[in-house]
Amino acid sequence: MITTPIAATNPSAAGNIVYAGANPSAGRTTLDSADFMKLMIAQLSAQDPMNPMKDTEFISQMANFTALENSRTLSESFKSFATQQTLAAAPNFMGRYVTVNDPNNPAQGSISGIVDSVVLNGTAPSVIIGGNSYPTRLITAMGIPPVAATGN
Repeated sequence: MITTPIAATNPSAAGNIVYAGANPSAGRTTLDSADFMKLMIAQLSAQDPMNPMKDTEFISQMANFTALENSRTLSESFKSFATQQTLAAAPNFMGRYVTVNDPNNPAQGSISGIVDSVVLNGTAPSVIIGGNSYPTRLITAMGIPPVAATGN
């Protein structure tokens, strides 16, 4: 069902918008930029022509919209940066002695071994230890491989 803005019937509440029909945003706790634009357009189209929205109110709403868009862009950029940093750090695990939480055997807790290789699963790197793959996020410790004892 499409929601249609209906101007308030009370002239003193001319800036208030009432929506008829189902709420397509039900269950969400945040508004995105599309929701913000819909609300602003509904407010502008339902305003009282004898008492239009003041320029300062409009500018304030546009500033809020711009801040929302900038925040969304910054969040996406930060996620991309974090992914790139994780990928850039992955080769540092090669040949290292690591301890990882074992998701297949929680009773054992963790396993340790030398990283044989690093593979990329989608956008997340994993280390290969003894033929088994473990996401790098499960690594709890890293060090140099133990030195083999020599018989003197």
